[in-house]
Amino acid sequence: MSRAGTGARGGRSGRRGRRGRRGTALAAVVAVAALLGGCAGLSRSGPVEPGLEVGSANPPDVRFTFPGPVEGAGQESMVRGFLRAGAASDGAYENARAFLTAPVSERWNPDRAIVLLADDTAPSARLLDTATVEVTARAAGTVDAEGRFTAVKPGSTVKAVFRLSTVGGEWRLSELPEGFGRWIARSDVSRLVQPYALHYVSTSRRALVPDVRWFPSDKLATRLARAQLAAVPVHLRGAATTAVPAGARLLGDAVSVDSGVATVNLISARLGPGEALRQNLWAQFVGTLTQDASVNRVALSVDGVPVDLAGLDASAGTLAEVGFATPPGAALPAPVVRRGNDVVGFDPASTEQDPRQPATPVTYPPVDRSYRHLALSADGTELATADPGEQGVSRWRGTNRYEVPLDAGDVGSPAYDRRGWLWLGAVSGEGPEGPRLWVVDTRADPADPEAARARGVSASWLDGRRVLEARVAPDGDRVAVLSVGADGAGHRIDLAGIRRGGGGVPQSLASPLRLAVPVVRAVSLAWLDDRTLATLAVLDGRTLQPTVLTVGGEVRPLAAVRDAVAITATGGERELFVTTASGRLFAREGSQWVDNGPADDLAVPAG
Repeated sequence: MSRAGTGARGGRSGRRGRRGRRGTALAAVVAVAALLGGCAGLSRSGPVEPGLEVGSANPPDVRFTFPGPVEGAGQESMVRGFLRAGAASDGAYENARAFLTAPVSERWNPDRAIVLLADDTAPSARLLDTATVEVTARAAGTVDAEGRFTAVKPGSTVKAVFRLSTVGGEWRLSELPEGFGRWIARSDVSRLVQPYALHYVSTSRRALVPDVRWFPSDKLATRLARAQLAAVPVHLRGAATTAVPAGARLLGDAVSVDSGVATVNLISARLGPGEALRQNLWAQFVGTLTQDASVNRVALSVDGVPVDLAGLDASAGTLAEVGFATPPGAALPAPVVRRGNDVVGFDPASTEQDPRQPATPVTYPPVDRSYRHLALSADGTELATADPGEQGVSRWRGTNRYEVPLDAGDVGSPAYDRRGWLWLGAVSGEGPEGPRLWVVDTRADPADPEAARARGVSASWLDGRRVLEARVAPDGDRVAVLSVGADGAGHRIDLAGIRRGGGGVPQSLASPLRLAVPVVRAVSLAWLDDRTLATLAVLDGRTLQPTVLTVGGEVRPLAAVRDAVAITATGGERELFVTTASGRLFAREGSQWVDNGPADDLAVPAG
């Protein structure tokens, strides 16, 4: 049977592999010369495309350097030369500093604020007056001094104004824009700056919680270790903690790497007692530093004294060695698809026009199409929906439907997590400051009106907003929240840590980290893994299209699907599904979307 695709090929860019080794010095010179023609961007149209996998550092096989000032060069040439020279590898910025006056060179911090450009065109330079040059380029996003990447809207431009003066009869840059670091071209990004995760310890389980930042690739182990010393970021406070003593610093402000072993020696007034705390400290540094491809193991000391663990000999290379073994994941039931009122198991491996059921299908009750936004529990025994008119929530067990006691209306899409909680957005009847996010304990008898009552989750940053959907990350420690203002505008996607009380009850959310800043409007959310989500988003003010976004700030649109209303993932990015208003299910195949048969809803078990 023929397949119909809704998108053109080319909507997905493959991961960049490691650069091939150049065999001769001449080849290295050619590689550098090829880059002198101008800057390139990070994506085709503005949003950032993926680079290397987090944890696969790209050690430079070729040292990239760029020429210093040329005698007699004009003002525009001096500014362009400075921007090019900032793309040198290994932190070799001597030539870049040569374009600056001595005081400016001393103050310039190349990593303070980094702009990632968005096309292959060299920045334009314009002489405003004899001593002032303005440069303009298309931007994909910015990386601040803390490593936070922020994508910008497609087509955005960045401008910078430089002042120049003469030194010994030659032009030099005498004033940089406030906080200026570097502009990095698209073709240079994969070798100069990449996303990596810092790690903190969950307060509700024996595991690490990632926080993704962008770091320059030179001296990577030292950069990662320095960043790991900082306090828990605000969006994870209460959901995660750190074993790093407050005020700790690195001996010599550096980490040495010898034969694959990274030696971390902390200077600290005190290290708290207990084997568990030492395990936590080890786990944080092992999880973070082994992302550097040059690091196989970590040796850890405090004030020159090794941090001892039972059974550990001097260094560690895996989390299992320091007491953080990953438990095997539970087998998940098959997703379910609703066609009309019928709910049946769905085999995501099928690409037929009439999707086949799993080999051992589970029987589900019919669910009338007026009940919207179908959700499936982690164990596959329960369904949930928003009621007709979105003024309530229903749970379905066996052939029975149970109404969730809820003092709220304007219900969003319900979603289960793997810890037994049903999450839903709803506007409280208590007024503007009442709860906007709720949870239901699905372990309780749904027929018990008190035990099965929805409980509010405190998050003051949601005051006055409506939660359209809340999706808990696979780790259960963070939640992505899609919300909108009271006027139906101002769509936001935020990430926040979940603060839990006794019995694992979600009680409140930490302050949010905003994701997908360029998104104008969004519908539906799905986690692909612990660092990546998918949504249906409008980026250009017109087209609603499947979009991949990361907790590290990247935003990448995929080919559009006509009349898309929801997006679901049965695995990673290659296992995305989109349902449409006309009741069709489209599966991702390469850069296209292929009609996978009739469906009004596709629900995937939490996990």
